[in-house]
Amino acid sequence: MLKLPVCPHCHAVYRYKEVSNMKQGIHFCYHCGKKFKVNKILYGSIFICIVCVLLIAANLLILFSSDNFIPLLIMLSDLAVITVAVLMLPLTVIFKAEKITKSEKKKMKNNK
Repeated sequence: MLKLPVCPHCHAVYRYKEVSNMKQGIHFCYHCGKKFKVNKILYGSIFICIVCVLLIAANLLILFSSDNFIPLLIMLSDLAVITVAVLMLPLTVIFKAEKITKSEKKKMKNNK
């Protein structure tokens, strides 16, 4: 699940910056020119929910196991985990192949 997506048609590799700048919707491959759909919301939201549950569990564990309550330590560790999670969001993006219409096939043949 946590890897950078590739084109579903030609398996062209997309870089981290390209994936993070992509918007939800239909895109065309820079290598083969075929359509694919970018899905950022589904797996990204699942990933964020998992991170939130783990953070809550870790905070509760720290609060109940420690005699000294150190809120600054908890806030800094939470900030570090959230930062890493946000940086990992492009790794949850999924590319799905879209059907190509006949007119688009003709355009692709003419462009080659």
